[in-house]
Amino acid sequence: MDDLKLTCARLERDVQSRIAKLNAEISRYPGPIARCDAQLGGLLEERARLVHLAEALEDFQTTPEPFRELA
Repeated sequence: MDDLKLTCARLERDVQSRIAKLNAEISRYPGPIARCDAQLGGLLEERARLVHLAEALEDFQTTPEPFRELA
């Protein structure tokens, strides 16, 4: 089970790192045209998916082991 915890923690760090990079990239977009930019929409969608994944990983890590359902 320790391997699973380590893998989960490593994955969460990777996801958080990618979210931070996306936030930096998104913050550099110019304001007036940003909402019309198709690439920005893709970045926002990717960030939303990664935030959801990070939340799921956090929930998994805080769930007591007997109650976990492994796929």
